Amino acid sequence: MYLDFYKLREFPFAITCDERFFYESAVHAEALANMMYTVQQRKGMVLVTGEVGAGKTFLGTMLGSRLGVGCLVVMVSNPPQSGKQLLRAVVTKAGMNVRATADKLALLEELERHLTRLHNRGRIAAMIIDEAQDLSAKSLEEIRLLWNWERDGQRLAQIVLIGQPELRQRLLEPQWEPLRQRIVLTYHLGPLSAADTAAYIVHRLRIASADGCVVDFTPEAVAQIYSATDGIPRLINILCDNSLLTGYAKGVHRIDTNIVAEVLRDMTCWGLRTPQPTVPARGPCGAE
Repeated sequence: MYLDFYKLREFPFAITCDERFFYESAVHAEALANMMYTVQQRKGMVLVTGEVGAGKTFLGTMLGSRLGVGCLVVMVSNPPQSGKQLLRAVVTKAGMNVRATADKLALLEELERHLTRLHNRGRIAAMIIDEAQDLSAKSLEEIRLLWNWERDGQRLAQIVLIGQPELRQRLLEPQWEPLRQRIVLTYHLGPLSAADTAAYIVHRLRIASADGCVVDFTPEAVAQIYSATDGIPRLINILCDNSLLTGYAKGVHRIDTNIVAEVLRDMTCWGLRTPQPTVPARGPCGAE
């Protein structure tokens, strides 16, 4: 709708896991590097938590992409409730051809044989389980048992659990002590800082822009966006996208605090802080 108006090739603030738009803040870069090292060196299980919208799924997607062709990556989103359903999801995502009527024991045997073949060829298998806070007790127990599989002193499957903060609290329960001891790396993905929020907006505009981008988020508007979203990437995307839409409707290329305040008042239902509009100074296209 507004792409031609702002001279953009694509929507800069779409809520997708497009790798080109991944903003590698210092926190994200450190987390991703350590996750890759832990998986590639078969060090142990990884736990990543973060608030809703903090970019956990995106981080898992980037991990899977950067592990490369030497690793079989199995991504499980919205994990099923039963242990058998989880095994079925893993087997399917791994590209295995297992009959639909296979029982749990058959699934386990086929999966272990498949992972052993990968191990013998020098390949790593990584299971990245998103929304892991929703795993049932039986599914968590299956994950613990899968982790026990090994050959030649090396684990057959490297497991990454990604979930909301309550997952961390859940694993503190005494019954999950055996699983918790297998976790060697944990990260809590916090929000972006004010400086990273500004850089994040500039980064996404740069990736999406055509020649002669005419989008102008003023520094005051960027500060207002950070204040309203607390640096949560998903909320930043929503607020920036609606601000561009409002600017387009008004026929202006400059996104200032008045536009951001209008969006917060009329186009969101977050119950966020809405600063009073001010008359800001003009800044360069996409400037911090």
